Amino acid sequence: MSAVLLPDTDQGEPREPTMRRRSRAAGRARRWDSGPAATARDLAVLRFVGEQYAVRVDVAAVLLARLAPDPVGQLSRRTVRQRLSRWEQAGWTSRRRMLGHTWVLPTRAGMCLAGLGLDPWMPALDRLAHHHSAAVVRLHREPVPGRGGWVCERELWRRRGKASWHLADGALPAAVPAGWQGIDQAWELIEVELHQKARPRLVAALKTRPPHTAHITYYVPAALHGALSAQLASVVRELGGRPEVAVEKLPQVPGVTYLAARGDAS
Repeated sequence: MSAVLLPDTDQGEPREPTMRRRSRAAGRARRWDSGPAATARDLAVLRFVGEQYAVRVDVAAVLLARLAPDPVGQLSRRTVRQRLSRWEQAGWTSRRRMLGHTWVLPTRAGMCLAGLGLDPWMPALDRLAHHHSAAVVRLHREPVPGRGGWVCERELWRRRGKASWHLADGALPAAVPAGWQGIDQAWELIEVELHQKARPRLVAALKTRPPHTAHITYYVPAALHGALSAQLASVVRELGGRPEVAVEKLPQVPGVTYLAARGDAS
């Protein structure tokens, strides 16, 4: 049985999926496409979650609101819970309590359903604040999830192959700079920095940027903005004025908060 892609016509709370009794053996052998019909909204959110490793429930709520048939500013907690429960019952995601928050993690079945050839991520507590911040920055830069051309870190890693380029947190299509000859594409690299980095690490990151990098935008906490701006300006001067670098404060996205770098809720 193939997964059926249906338009997402629900205006509020999703209908309960029809559950069929399965033997234990059948449950173990369950295929990723044997669950309930997935809507376009389901697939878009599942893809975002898989690309960003895992997302906190507040990020999932923003995604569901933005991708609703009639986009709304905020969904009720009950509606979000019911949608997440539907995914869990289908075997597409699981929920886990970590660092004082509930997180949504895609299963292998959910990754396959969303068309991602990636392995499920095994959570590392020391990376959660970073991954969450990157997801919030993506919500800021890609208002309609999946339609802004965002290339996630996991896909950049796949494209890099055996090369030694620096791995950014994301990338977006950019205008090809004047003077570039014979090049038809350019990229803006997105970096999320929650800590002050040693100068040699920044020099190495800029020197080993991937081909076709037009410019790099760093997103940092407000407390780090001044120091990192000065540090990067010095490094760029050392490298002859290239690449073009901008430093922005972490954006505020309605309905979402940040984790402190140590993992404590901020």
